[in-house]
Parts: sequence; C-alpha cells; structure tokens
Amino acid sequence: MTGGTPSARPDGSDPSRVALIGAGALGRDSVSVFHALQQQDPAWRIVGFLDDREDLWGSEFLGVHVLGGGDWLKTAPDDVEVLLTVGSPETRRELDERLTGRVKWARIIHPTAVLTPWVHVDEGVLVMARATFTVDVRLGRHVVVNPGCTVAHDVVVGDYSYLSPGVDLAGRVVLEEGVYMGTGAVAIPGVRIGAGATIGAGAVVIGDVPPGVTAVGVPARALDRP
Repeated sequence: MTGGTPSARPDGSDPSRVALIGAGALGRDSVSVFHALQQQDPAWRIVGFLDDREDLWGSEFLGVHVLGGGDWLKTAPDDVEVLLTVGSPETRRELDERLTGRVKWARIIHPTAVLTPWVHVDEGVLVMARATFTVDVRLGRHVVVNPGCTVAHDVVVGDYSYLSPGVDLAGRVVLEEGVYMGTGAVAIPGVRIGAGATIGAGAVVIGDVPPGVTAVGVPARALDRP
C-alpha cells in the first residue's frame, strides 16, 4: 500500500487527534507530516506539543502550542493518541516504558511514503516523506524513518531505532534495538548492526557492527568499543 490512502494508516483505521512528546527538531519535522495528512483528511489534528522544558510552555511552533509537560496526559481526552518526537533512541525507550499502558500510541505515515502490504509497522512508528519499503520489512516500536529512506526486503529495524534522511538498508539487514543511522548511511545486504550502535553520516556498512559501537567512513570502521 502507499501512504496516500484517506486515513494514511497501515491498518486502515480512522484519523486521530495526536499529542507530540518533544518540541524540538523532530517534533517540528513531524508537523510537516500532519500538514500533508490534513490535505487529504482535515480530521487529522495535532492537539499540541508536550515538553518537560518549562520555559517552552505556552510557546507556539509552526502553529502548534506547547501545552505543558508529561503531566498533561493525566487529564488528556480519551481519543488523543501520542507520538514520541524526540530523536534519542534511549529517551524514546525510557518514555515508552514509562507511558505504555497509560496512553494509546499513534502510527503516523506520510502520504508520499510507499509501503507494500508486507510491511509490519509497530506502535509509535513515524515515517516521513518519500520513504520506500519493499517486502517482509518489520519496523519495531517507536522507530523513526526520515525522508527519502529506502528499506529493502527482509529488513528488521529494531525498536527505537532512528533512520536519518536518505538512509539505504539493502536486503536482509538487521538493526537491533536503538540503532542510530546517520544521514545517507548505507548497509549492504545481510549485515547486522548491534543494539545501541551509531552509524555516522555517509558511512557504508559492509560487515556486522557490534553493540554500542560508533562506526564511520567508507567502509565503516569502529571509532570505539564499549
């Protein structure tokens, strides 16, 4: 399927009102996704940003108000879903553990993203413009896929992983939990990138990367080991 269906949801359910946790760069980028969704169906709505930085409370970014911190969720309307719009995989994991069971997580797909019926999209996933997925792809919990990414067959993107703009994952690549892929990074077929690893911008991964390692360059080489 493409993201360009009226609901733009992987499961075909109706549009929703969504609160965004995080008013930083990723939060503002997410507003562009909702703007595109609203062109198809005005029922899509951001109710506001939530951010624990008190100096932001009452501010407005791109026409969206910062409603307050996480305590706002205690009195949130029942029909409001929540999307984590903080870039750090570790922070998204911590927020997921804290809030699961208390909130309903959104799945948000830009209408220009291309997904086949054989793409599994877990709770909390955010997919931005022109991302393309082929078959037998699995996106774990709270994965972020930025504009222009390409994800080929039999790829697993582990929970909380972050794909920066233009990332290219060839077939049978496995990203374990919390992997951060920098802008334009490439992984060739069959490689595994360990949990918590960081792949630098423009790097080309041609072999397995151990957990927690930062790897850069062409081919990608580890800068350090945990």
